[in-house]
Amino acid sequence: MEALIVGAERAFAERGFHGASIGYICQCAGRTTGAFYSNYDSKLKLFLDVFRRHSDRTADYIDERIAEMDTGRDLAPQLAGTFAEIFNGEHLDARWVFIHLEFRLMALRDCDAASALVEHEKRFSRRIGTMLDALFDRAGHQPALRGTEMAALLGAMTRGIKLDRGIYAVGGVDDPLSTDQVAMALEGLFRSVA
Repeated sequence: MEALIVGAERAFAERGFHGASIGYICQCAGRTTGAFYSNYDSKLKLFLDVFRRHSDRTADYIDERIAEMDTGRDLAPQLAGTFAEIFNGEHLDARWVFIHLEFRLMALRDCDAASALVEHEKRFSRRIGTMLDALFDRAGHQPALRGTEMAALLGAMTRGIKLDRGIYAVGGVDDPLSTDQVAMALEGLFRSVA
């Protein structure tokens, strides 16, 4: 099943959801179509697994970083640094700009995809929100926003920044926001809510 997910990630990034046939996904995965049908009853379910796998890796990274944070120090720059790395790092490379955008466009046109995306994002925001709430509890802070609200806001910011950066890169234009500027803005956000 792991090979199918890896192959599907490549196929979806290259050809999009509708352009990546099950045959092409299996070719990218080095598996037969029988392997697909023995694990999945729809391409959407495989797409969701690809999406979940990536989100889980990102959430695991955030969890590790939050666990290392020193609650005796100012949390705002520590959190800003972690999330700025996500905005700029390998967690959301150019391939993921396409996959995220593809899913969002599908969701605007397809009720099943919309329901699946909403459930996925709620799950992800709850997971990140729980981490943030626990961190603020350990530090003795009562933030103005709940963790899930902060997570939803950070998710929207991440998607927007990565989409813009992808467009600038294709257009050969320098990104108007440096990593340091993004970190500074995030530090202000975390300081204001905490």
